Amino acid sequence: MTQGIGQERAGAAVAAALECAARIGVQVSVALVDVAGFDLVVVRGDGTPGFTAGIARRKAATAAAFRRPTAELRELEDRRPEVIELAGEQLRFRPTTLGGGLPVRLNGDVIGGIGVSGATPEQDTECAAAALTALSGG
Repeated sequence: MTQGIGQERAGAAVAAALECAARIGVQVSVALVDVAGFDLVVVRGDGTPGFTAGIARRKAATAAAFRRPTAELRELEDRRPEVIELAGEQLRFRPTTLGGGLPVRLNGDVIGGIGVSGATPEQDTECAAAALTALSGG
């Protein structure tokens, strides 16, 4: 078990995100990271550009670091752009405000992040939510 997410559950979460993408007719890449932003699983979906896996990873790590959905950070960046910039200087990656990254919680604590990239931010978020449902056993 890695920070509350084992490989079996991580794989099921990624599969759920990819199934969501297929159902809505898009191609995506998916990343699941631990609370420190390190990879647990990264899958580049069939037919996706190579860079989508890296974007998914960045979304997942940002959601874990900020403990909130990445789309919510857009408003923060608009109001206080220095916060995102300063955080980026402290983290080992540059945070993103692109939608599609969600924190993974266990008993209220953030234990990781899921990121999806390749479609619209709304579709990416929908597929990330499907992954969270799979992680929670739903």
